[in-house]
Amino acid sequence: MKSIRDDIAEDLYNTWLTISFELKNHFRRKRVIISFSLAVILPLIFYVVPKIWAEFPDSADEFASLSLSFVNLLIIIAGSLFAGDVISGEFEEKTGLLLFPTPQRHMTIFIGKYIGALIPTMMVVSIYYLTTSVEVIGIYGTGALNHNMAKSFLVALVYTTSAVSVVFFFSSLLQRKITSMLLGFFSLMMILPVISNVLQFIVEVEPWYIVTYSAGLITDVFAVTMTIGGGPGGQFLLFTPDFHLGLVVMVVYTLVFLFLGILISIKRRMR
Repeated sequence: MKSIRDDIAEDLYNTWLTISFELKNHFRRKRVIISFSLAVILPLIFYVVPKIWAEFPDSADEFASLSLSFVNLLIIIAGSLFAGDVISGEFEEKTGLLLFPTPQRHMTIFIGKYIGALIPTMMVVSIYYLTTSVEVIGIYGTGALNHNMAKSFLVALVYTTSAVSVVFFFSSLLQRKITSMLLGFFSLMMILPVISNVLQFIVEVEPWYIVTYSAGLITDVFAVTMTIGGGPGGQFLLFTPDFHLGLVVMVVYTLVFLFLGILISIKRRMR
């Protein structure tokens, strides 16, 4: 009779097998080349264009903030590519008929699939930050790198976990791969940001509970603008996400949507 320790060891091993399989599956696809290429090309644009036609910002923080302003977009793209079909693909292509009846617990399958999508997405983010850091050193010197870059990287990684969880949830909920990928992408790219902007600029309420609003911390750690000019009507208020609260919101999104995604996946049945 197996002990609890044996059960845990078996679950960890099975989860690792799923992670390993998912990573091999991801790295056989062109989406890895596309996302990794974007992680290098996007920050290079902010180096090459000023190098040829303009001047670099006065400080390293200004340059880093400008370059990293598109990292949240890359997180959404990569998260949608790697997590958008991890569950829905099993149902659409009927491969779950071979996977789900195995002795492996469904919980370990779905956790492994989530981690297998999270790892390459984090690798994309890391490549983006590495490229930006090299540019900062090349322009401003080694001493220009400071704790703000590390804080921004931390926020980006935590936001990555929440973005992948949201996309993973839609992949668990929907039947078709393209639908789950698109809905996950547009939820993070358009729907939540639109709601956030309506609450800020029309209702004048801080949308602290919307994860895409907290993602603004990625660049806010470098420079924060509290207000902007509002024309004849005066100024209108801009909210700035709190650093610690923003991290908590991201973690909550990560855990809640991951839990819901796993729960839905376990209860689904192949047809």
